[in-house]
Amino acid sequence: MNEMKNEDSEAKTGEKAFEKAVIDYRERIYLMLLKYVRNREDAKDLTQETFIKAYNSLGSFRGESGLYTWIYRIAVNLAINYRTRSKTSLFRSIDDSQGIYNGNSPSDNLMQSELSSGIDNSVRKLPERQRMVFVLRYYEEKPYSEIAEILGTTEGAAKANYHHAIRKLKSDLGDYLRGDSL
Repeated sequence: MNEMKNEDSEAKTGEKAFEKAVIDYRERIYLMLLKYVRNREDAKDLTQETFIKAYNSLGSFRGESGLYTWIYRIAVNLAINYRTRSKTSLFRSIDDSQGIYNGNSPSDNLMQSELSSGIDNSVRKLPERQRMVFVLRYYEEKPYSEIAEILGTTEGAAKANYHHAIRKLKSDLGDYLRGDSL
């Protein structure tokens, strides 16, 4: 009987910690997914799916990494699966109304739109692992050690994937780049 009370108490504590994690991490997870899928609705759906999957798998969380890292890894895996099953453009514009006036001249807006489209197309062409490492390092500014933990690889492999991604992007975007902007 006493053992049953301990299990109930642990379950409630685990659920409270998970509720706090949802509140603390949902925005960060959503923003990472948005950078990856470049569509607000898909990012919202994947964020919700991440936390549902995490909740349903809470019993398998071993605590070998932090709760955030574990949830983040679930989100990354869902984003990769999304890419695999999605037939639509992965890196379409975040804001579908790019023609909004932002104070620049029309030619500046056109060049910015071309650059944005060029970057999106180039990133979309990267191999899956390089794309994830690039998104996590460049946009999320994650350290290589955390990227390695999230993707279940070594720090050296994360660095190599990022290096190869940058090299491919520079080659692909050569006409747009001045200096070393990546």
